[in-house]
Amino acid sequence: MRTQSGNLVLDDSLRNLYIAIRKVGAQLVAVRFIYRGKKWEADTPEEAIRLRRDLEMVDAREPGADVRAEQELRADSPWTPDTFWNFVQTIKPNQKLAVVALLESSSLWAGDLAKAVGIHEDALGGVLGGLSKQLRQLELRPSDLYQVHTDWTGGERRRLFSTQPAFRLAAEEVGWPERKVDAASTKAKRKH
Repeated sequence: MRTQSGNLVLDDSLRNLYIAIRKVGAQLVAVRFIYRGKKWEADTPEEAIRLRRDLEMVDAREPGADVRAEQELRADSPWTPDTFWNFVQTIKPNQKLAVVALLESSSLWAGDLAKAVGIHEDALGGVLGGLSKQLRQLELRPSDLYQVHTDWTGGERRRLFSTQPAFRLAAEEVGWPERKVDAASTKAKRKH
């Protein structure tokens, strides 16, 4: 169906909706990511996380999917065990805390990441800049380690950091970080 100006009704409706959204000060934001070679898009970081988890659950139900996905990740990954250890051994303590926090949570908002490192959110840029420098020395990019999704809500910027699956796989492969064993549970196991 067309309007008097010759436009499709849906085109005019979408244009008016967009104008109305902009008028109240909101912005349309899309989070794009690639999963198993296919491009996906979500309207919010939360929706992107939920969609990716749903995709991973669907894959998990497919026979042999986990093995195939792991093989694809390894084949395309810049993270060899040597590269991984070279990176981990050169990063500074706060950088290591940031990487461990991302590995343990898979994704964190900037404020939560800063809290895990024990710094103010304003200082997080220095820690991430140091990580970038170490990655460049190994001919890697920050995007080989993590992704950042930026969300503008109410005029405020919020950043969500997510660990790259290839980096997570490399960490699991070499057993890093080593899990701290609770001393009490170790004593209890020895007595049995």
